[in-house]
Amino acid sequence: MSSSTSSSEAIGAAIAAPGRATRIALVLLLVLGGVEALTRLKLVGMSKEFEQFRSYPRLATDLAHRSGLRLAIVGASIAHEDIDLAVLAERLRATTRLPAHAEAFSADHSYVNTWYFMLNHYLWRPGNRVDLVVIPFVGPSLYDKNEIEIGRLARFFTTIEDWPEVLSTDLTTTSERVEFLLSTFWASYAARDRMQELVFGRLFPNYKTYAYQQQSLLLAHQLASPRHVRKARSLVALERLLVTAERHATRLCFVAFPTMRADWNEQSYDEARQLIEEHGMAYIDLRTTALDTAGFDDDPVHMNGGGRTVFSRRLADAVAPVLRPGALAAESVTRRPSLRVR
Repeated sequence: MSSSTSSSEAIGAAIAAPGRATRIALVLLLVLGGVEALTRLKLVGMSKEFEQFRSYPRLATDLAHRSGLRLAIVGASIAHEDIDLAVLAERLRATTRLPAHAEAFSADHSYVNTWYFMLNHYLWRPGNRVDLVVIPFVGPSLYDKNEIEIGRLARFFTTIEDWPEVLSTDLTTTSERVEFLLSTFWASYAARDRMQELVFGRLFPNYKTYAYQQQSLLLAHQLASPRHVRKARSLVALERLLVTAERHATRLCFVAFPTMRADWNEQSYDEARQLIEEHGMAYIDLRTTALDTAGFDDDPVHMNGGGRTVFSRRLADAVAPVLRPGALAAESVTRRPSLRVR
């Protein structure tokens, strides 16, 4: 009797085991589905950065249909932190005697790879032509092999048509490619870092201040550290941007911005400048612009209100000559070999 009972219990347990596994899998799927729905319907809307990205298609269309001079500022956080668009436009109006309009299309901690796809996604669309695209940059932003925020690239700045290019040129490792493909369909996975910041900011009122202080300490440590010899870096992504801009007849103006980082202010951009000018685009170096340290407060990269106002006027004065008809007219130049690293 006991052997019969134990056998039946074993059979019952064997039958119940897959049922438990199925239930666990269903619970996990429900949890993941709930997180995904919460991310898409609620948390993404709470992120100022994501809402900003969603506004870019409308801003690009509105800018393209304005009369007068139309400037698009495309870059990292300095595109909106260090430029007062109203001051810039007003100064250009006074200098050129023409109506002037400017909009910023920025993504924090982004580099030339991301800027290329932002241009492609917003400004290289039928009817979205502007007179000049200003690309402000600091540090190594124009070079290859910077860390790309993959989730953001997948969700906001690319479509399935961009996949072959992204996976062959911009993302070079299997893990990066897998993350990109997962992020394309899985919003909560793509936005996990931003959502963490958002949730921590809600739960801990001083979290943003703490995070900012930690970032400032890191930058201060980098400033105090001995400068390392910069290895030669390729400019494949920059060359792609320039070639595509030529194809779309888009005029570009690259502007090196001042910071309080001595290594960035002293960095040579000779290779990048040569490539930019070979493609008939403008290069302006404003790192020697006289800004006292009060213009930056405690942030070595982003200016305060006073510094932003002063610098925006100087930026307008520097850019105005580029806006003259024919200033960036295409010329016959000898192209140098591709800078792709083999």
